[in-house]
Amino acid sequence: MAAVHAPTGRAEQLRRMSDLAEMAARGTRQVVFLSGPAGIGKTTLVEALTSGLSGYRQVAVEGAPGERLIEFAAANRLLQTLRAGAGGGRTQQKIPGDSTVLTAGGALIEAVDDFKADQPLVLLVEDAHHVDTGSLRAFGFMLLRMPEERVLTVVNTEHVHQSRKDMGFVRDRPGTTHIELTGLTRAETRDVLAAMSPVPVSASRLAVVHRWSAGNPLYLRALVHAATTGGLLPENPAHGPVPPSLTQIVQDWSTSFPSDSTCALQALAVLGAPADLPVLQRLTGSSTVTDAVEPLIREGAARWLAVGSGHERIALIHAGQGDALYAGIPAAQRKRLHRRAADVLAPPEHWRHRIAAAESYDAELAQQLRAEVGTELSQGDSSLAAQYLLGIAEVDPDGAARSTALLRAVRLLVVSGHYQLALTHAPRVLATAAGPERSEVLGFLEVARGHDAGAAEYLRMARRGYGSDEESAGRTSAELASVQGSLGIGRQAVQAAQYAIAHSSDPSVVGQAQSVIAFASALLSGPAEALRTLSHLRENPTEVSVHDLGSLACRGILRGLSGQLHGALGDLTVVSRRKTPGVARRNDFGAVIHAVAARMLLGELTEAHRMLSLALDEAQTMGRETDFAVLHSISASLAALQGRWSTAQEDLAEVRSIEAASDFSGPYFHLVQSASTVAFARQEWHAVVDPLARVLHEPAHRGRARIYAVWALPQLGVAFARLGEADAAEDVAARLEQLESHSALTAVCTAWVRGNASAARHDHRAALRHLRDGLAVSSDGGEPALHRAMLRCDYGRLLIESGDANEAVRQLTQASAKLREMGAAPLEAQCGELLRRTDSTAGISGAQRLWVSLTDREQDVAKLVGQGWTNKEIARELYVTTKTVEYHLRHIYGKAGMENRRQVRDMVQMLR
Repeated sequence: MAAVHAPTGRAEQLRRMSDLAEMAARGTRQVVFLSGPAGIGKTTLVEALTSGLSGYRQVAVEGAPGERLIEFAAANRLLQTLRAGAGGGRTQQKIPGDSTVLTAGGALIEAVDDFKADQPLVLLVEDAHHVDTGSLRAFGFMLLRMPEERVLTVVNTEHVHQSRKDMGFVRDRPGTTHIELTGLTRAETRDVLAAMSPVPVSASRLAVVHRWSAGNPLYLRALVHAATTGGLLPENPAHGPVPPSLTQIVQDWSTSFPSDSTCALQALAVLGAPADLPVLQRLTGSSTVTDAVEPLIREGAARWLAVGSGHERIALIHAGQGDALYAGIPAAQRKRLHRRAADVLAPPEHWRHRIAAAESYDAELAQQLRAEVGTELSQGDSSLAAQYLLGIAEVDPDGAARSTALLRAVRLLVVSGHYQLALTHAPRVLATAAGPERSEVLGFLEVARGHDAGAAEYLRMARRGYGSDEESAGRTSAELASVQGSLGIGRQAVQAAQYAIAHSSDPSVVGQAQSVIAFASALLSGPAEALRTLSHLRENPTEVSVHDLGSLACRGILRGLSGQLHGALGDLTVVSRRKTPGVARRNDFGAVIHAVAARMLLGELTEAHRMLSLALDEAQTMGRETDFAVLHSISASLAALQGRWSTAQEDLAEVRSIEAASDFSGPYFHLVQSASTVAFARQEWHAVVDPLARVLHEPAHRGRARIYAVWALPQLGVAFARLGEADAAEDVAARLEQLESHSALTAVCTAWVRGNASAARHDHRAALRHLRDGLAVSSDGGEPALHRAMLRCDYGRLLIESGDANEAVRQLTQASAKLREMGAAPLEAQCGELLRRTDSTAGISGAQRLWVSLTDREQDVAKLVGQGWTNKEIARELYVTTKTVEYHLRHIYGKAGMENRRQVRDMVQMLR
């Protein structure tokens, strides 16, 4: 077989089919049932197979929906093709419709024999689910009577169980293979989109598209062909129109099932959610809904979904399938199904279907929805209130009331984090009459787009327009302050927040404004100073009121940025589990991001990676594009520390694409910071210094430079020192000392930079003193494990240069063990390289190396074992239980590869 490029994601399936073709060529008949939903790539895979086959005769027959009730229609077409290919020497009689399967199969066997002569044959049965039953039975009979013929038959079908049953291949027989094609992975989806469109797809958009399409190439092609000007895919396909080409194909596919099954599919599409069988029965009006559902489950058109102990619902396979099915249902039938659903379901689903079923304006329904809006807002459910307001915007007979409802709905959608859904209503918002409400909502839509500069302009306009309406002006000013804080313009943010406090009596608005004042203070004076503005908050974060959650989020973020890592995690954990009102709800997202960063600084890289994965998933439904810039920046830094270089580069590429479309400087700052961390992990010092030093000094980034100083300055200072720029490194150390932070993180980082700066001056005595000071810092606020381990590694390096190889090995071994525990592979490798420079540990024994890997308590236990003490005597001496002594011994055995206490005693005696 000639080398053939496999379709994306189908290399393994192509290999299997190629192997089966070779087996058939050697004289063992092979039948392959190739199954999967419409558009999954069955035909493309078969084309790849046949293009690579040489020396085979090929013949194909395709099912036609219009012939499904015509007995032997497909068999006759195949018979005609075979006879024509064999030279047409025999009479061209057709198989009569009243023939037996024996007669039809016999005619096919004879025709195949003449056609293939002495060559192997590939017989393709395309769209077997559209082939009439008589023909399938005849094909099956033919193949069963040809077990030793050199024939590969590929049956391409969307209803594999029914096709196998009709052909007599229900049970697995020798020479029979079933290959089921499923959706492409996310990475494969990216490759397919890249091949079809020149416009790169961001990771966030890719995730949404993949989830909507389940990786089905048909749905991906439809999206690309229907893409906006410039080839840009929609942010979320579920919020836009379904491409007509896709609707038609999916509609044709759905009608290939029995009519009751097609009705069940349509009902599921209208429901838009998994359904119980009784609900489905009432919607379809079928008394045999179980029988209707069974073919859908069997053929992979639907699935059972467990929703509790012993309870299941039926669901469609993916969202794109439901959207395409829904678009293909005639309007009258859709409304009829919505009316039935409204009669069956309780709120809130009841109201959604009432709205969708409305034939015209309905004042009574609009009034009922207004009452529901009030109820949901009183219970804090902004997103559901927004859905009801959108319903009012559809059914209220009063045009002005419809516009007001629309503007309120879009505002609430942004407030509750449903950014993409809000953006789908942007054209309708633009069509409303000019006024402060419209300007405010346009500002919110700019926030949803991640265009904070544009949002600030609209919100300023809205605040002016509200004039004497102090509550609305105060609310808008609080949102303006949040945006200005995001833009890094601290003084303007403080002024807007103070205006909000002076003009609003809403505690949520006041709380939001107070949190902005704290963050803006950090932009102006640094985190330590800003924390003083939050002294009114209770120390226990669980006791903070809901209106102060924005301030609590800010306190947690600022604590983390000043090195108070444990306090930061306490605050941020509480915030991430509760909902923050207003656009300050973005603080919820910031809480997760900064909690990840705190875990990294504590050396808990595995936990940081787990939390980051959850944050990325949450961002798919609740995040802005600029949120992904920060997430991928953190992800790039974490990946570099763990040695996942390709992931780090992919993340940086993602941030670059987002930064290029942003209208403010925040994403660029985070891009430079994360790229510098990646370069630092690779010890590429110029790549650290050049961009980071520049961005920290640019006026546009001055506020962010103050806030993120404890993250950015240490690696900048060390990189300067490694390049021999001692003065620049000293300047960085001085800036660290000015942070007014009393945490261990700041003290360790300052000592680390000073030690490297002294080393750059070749003052090893001062360098060692500074680094020893850093190792002696107590763990106030949380142990800065990552930076202390890097400091210890540099301490070992300088000890080698000072000639103290024994102490160098001890320090490097401890650093290496800590970095290994963290999973910081590149940094551990750097320690390992320094250890190899000590000339095979410079006489330090394996026992010494093992000893420094033990914890302090394990060393205490080992020392007493070395003196011959029993477990009971050790427990009494150390004021612990014998179980605890046994626990420590097991750990010692594991680390040392030992089996008994005698070996521990021998090790201790060797060290004396």
